[in-house]
Amino acid sequence: MLKIVPSKVSVDSDIKYMSAVKCIACLKLDQKILINGQTSSFLFPYYYRVPKMNHLKIAAPMAAALLMTVTMTNSSHAQNTPLVRFGIITDMHHTNKPDTATRKYSASLDKGHIFIKTMEADKAKFIVELGDFVDTLAEQKDPQQNLQELEKQFTSFSGPAYHVLGNHEFDNVTRELFLSSITNQGIDKGQTYYSWDAGGVHFIVLDAGYTNTAPHRAFDMNTPEDTFWTWKDAFIPEQETEWLKNDLKASNLPTIVFTHQTMDRVDEQDHNIKNASQIRKIFEDDGQVLAVFSGHDHQGGYSNIKGIHYIVLHGNVGVSDTRSWLETSSSDGYDKKADNQFSLIEVSNGNPSQYTVTIHGYGRQPSYELHCSL
Repeated sequence: MLKIVPSKVSVDSDIKYMSAVKCIACLKLDQKILINGQTSSFLFPYYYRVPKMNHLKIAAPMAAALLMTVTMTNSSHAQNTPLVRFGIITDMHHTNKPDTATRKYSASLDKGHIFIKTMEADKAKFIVELGDFVDTLAEQKDPQQNLQELEKQFTSFSGPAYHVLGNHEFDNVTRELFLSSITNQGIDKGQTYYSWDAGGVHFIVLDAGYTNTAPHRAFDMNTPEDTFWTWKDAFIPEQETEWLKNDLKASNLPTIVFTHQTMDRVDEQDHNIKNASQIRKIFEDDGQVLAVFSGHDHQGGYSNIKGIHYIVLHGNVGVSDTRSWLETSSSDGYDKKADNQFSLIEVSNGNPSQYTVTIHGYGRQPSYELHCSL
């Protein structure tokens, strides 16, 4: 059974919203609760948009209706054995260009410092950034220096650090220069899709930075003479698809996948990988994929498709491109804690076929507890 639970609940019988824009609602009980994702969505859709407020008093009839969807946590979940914990941050967009109402570029290094410090304290095994590490620069700054500032901080983490390619990586630098300037521990330089094992879990990074149309050119720095891709381009080419099939076949471990562009919408959606349905079928046929983490759409989101969890994490630079930080933040998005989105992920299992993926969200990032069976 698919179950989801935010790790925070409200007081009394309020509904607490885990995000200013998108949320999962839950009722306060004396114990932690689980909301059945497949039935509760009938009453409270996961993409339910809410006004700017922290709490909303609910009428007795609605409370009673919501209670019908609630299942108490059973003892088997409490006995889950942690396998691995790791940190994720996405869409940092480090640059020297001016801040906007929705994106606070100048806060990237301060927020990144808090992320690293928190992951060290939380004893994360490794960290991953899901792309759009840097952004277009204003004049008077060297692109390589801009990249090195954030890379030096990111790789200061005491454990392995891994990158997923986004679409802004090549705004000011060539593909060759960017790939030679970053390090993925234990992975060959220049490799943009790869995998590794940690704590009895298999992890895969995919690169969807290819044009939608054949011959599916890999993203590189656009020039006036050759502007060949936009942020809406996202495709996983045949060579990478075949690698993915073989990589999944070679592992018998539960698997977590990382992408920049989303995979849970219709293929034609702007933020989505344009052959995502094909890739999802590969995951479904393999039968070992627990969850897919993505960025790109700063508002975040969640979907369950045929038993696989697809989590879109909130952007670190901002959580909406249509709603200003001032509308939801008392510090206009600059608060290094309250406005600093990242996550600690823990994978655990109660028996060989039952797994839990717990997302501890920081800043505006909601927290989830996701259960799945293999």
